[in-house]
Amino acid sequence: MGKQLIGCRLLTCLSRNFRLVAGTTVSTVFAVWLVSVFIYEPEFTATSQVFVEPSSSDAIHGEALALADYQTLEAYQVLAKSPAVISQVLESTSNSYSMAELHDHIAINRPDNSRILNIVVTAESKNEAAAVANALAYSLQEEVKTLLKVDNVSIVLKAGTSNGALEESSSLSVLLSLAAVAGMVGGILLSFALELVGFARKYAHLGRKKDAQLQTVFK
Repeated sequence: MGKQLIGCRLLTCLSRNFRLVAGTTVSTVFAVWLVSVFIYEPEFTATSQVFVEPSSSDAIHGEALALADYQTLEAYQVLAKSPAVISQVLESTSNSYSMAELHDHIAINRPDNSRILNIVVTAESKNEAAAVANALAYSLQEEVKTLLKVDNVSIVLKAGTSNGALEESSSLSVLLSLAAVAGMVGGILLSFALELVGFARKYAHLGRKKDAQLQTVFK
């Protein structure tokens, strides 16, 4: 019986504050949509991988060979972000980045004890990030052949491309759905808080009224 009474009071509270809950929900969704579309610029990452083959020289062995391989990998990491490679990427992808801007959107890393270089690119769309990552891998391979006269770089993973607009629309839909839930919960909590404030004021007023009546009686 008590639970039913509490449930009825909660429903009554929500019905009285329906406009508040609906307004909070709509306002939250609208605010998130405005920020997502006009203010916040989402970023997508794509990764391509190249494999650097070990040195095959018969003149060096052991620690000297390991050091030479390490230096080669370090040099290729630097070369991947060099102006020569980036300029080729800008020509092949025809994007709006300057050389300095594109340089800041590229990260080259290598897992420990691995001969694989990860080329990670951040861009405003997934397709653009993938195109740049793949162009970087290809340009690095060609630059090594041209500059160092060796062919020891192989592309082992190409960044995937897909319908970027569809994915961005899907992400926005999920974000707006979460905003609607958050707005509705916030509206419900706000309506309960207002009801509690109203009850507190009502009981405080009744208390003052009773005190005044008692003072009148005793006078």
